Amino acid sequence: MRYYEDILNALGLRCAQVLLTLDNLADRSQYINARNTFTELLAYGAIPVVNENDTVAVQELRFGDNDTLSAQVATLVEADYLFLMTDVDALYTANPKLDPSATPIHEVEDISSLTADTSTAGTQWGTGGMVTKLTAARIATAAGCCLVICTSQKPEGIVEILNGARQGTKFFPLQNALKGRKRWLLAVPVRGSIWMDDGAVHAIRDRHKSLFPVGVIKVVGEFSAQDAVSLCDASGHEFARGLSNFDSKEVNLMKGRHTNDLPDILGYHTEGELIHRGNLALLLPGDDHDDWPKKGVREKLAQRLAGGDSRNSGDYSADGHNGAVSTKGPLQVPAVAAAEQLQQQHIHASPGLPPLPPHALHS
Repeated sequence: MRYYEDILNALGLRCAQVLLTLDNLADRSQYINARNTFTELLAYGAIPVVNENDTVAVQELRFGDNDTLSAQVATLVEADYLFLMTDVDALYTANPKLDPSATPIHEVEDISSLTADTSTAGTQWGTGGMVTKLTAARIATAAGCCLVICTSQKPEGIVEILNGARQGTKFFPLQNALKGRKRWLLAVPVRGSIWMDDGAVHAIRDRHKSLFPVGVIKVVGEFSAQDAVSLCDASGHEFARGLSNFDSKEVNLMKGRHTNDLPDILGYHTEGELIHRGNLALLLPGDDHDDWPKKGVREKLAQRLAGGDSRNSGDYSADGHNGAVSTKGPLQVPAVAAAEQLQQQHIHASPGLPPLPPHALHS
């Protein structure tokens, strides 16, 4: 954290450390509180530096990698861009260090149709491997955020990419981004997965129906009722997430059966709706909507900045349940200007990377 403070202080800016756990985002009220905290920090002119709160996170409630963490935060703050900076300059059709014929993939409009080599993991592909970056891309693009994978050796490439340069790999956001409760569903930790046949996939993805047992072909993992699960097609490819109304043992008993058979199987009457359509969030192109009339981070921040609430003096700190935010010293006018620039570009940098200087925020 001292590294960020020294860099930003030299530029006349202030930063704030934000510690998060999956538990903070899995609870709807804590999720909203975290979003409000980010809104306040940006209104103060502070640049949030985000990391996982290792002191309180248990293994079952860990992000596990910075790619997932950054995608969750980008979703939380409604970022327009998320840059994952790694040791390769783009996503390739194959491992370029092993296959000389590998070619870079510069644009991805439909991540479900992507054909690329993601088998290599470890430091060669950066923290978490390329698989976790694609998972982050599914989460971010479903929330309306454009995700870019690019090299950390050329930070100025961020500005060039914003200006239209054909660098890195750009994942375009879904046209109908998730909002409100369905956006929050992307942040809930997944406990297992439910695989289904083509008919069930079509009903959920294209007709926006609820999930019923007759279309389920496989259950993976152990989960309780109201836990979040991944919804996968028959090949195991995730296309949605949702909150299950039944635990994994019950779903295993119910899979492939018609609703009329369920009372005899479970021993009690039930409508058999495994996941209600209101508790489903599509990760692939679709027409998923939400009716929550909530103001987003951008609207709130724009109101604060337009109102001249610069908050240019005093210490600021905030503590949340299993989370913490802190910043020290007076916040100066350049910090507020930086917040305005961040609002204009709305760029969210991946955790563990130095923030951009002010001049790099203009496209």
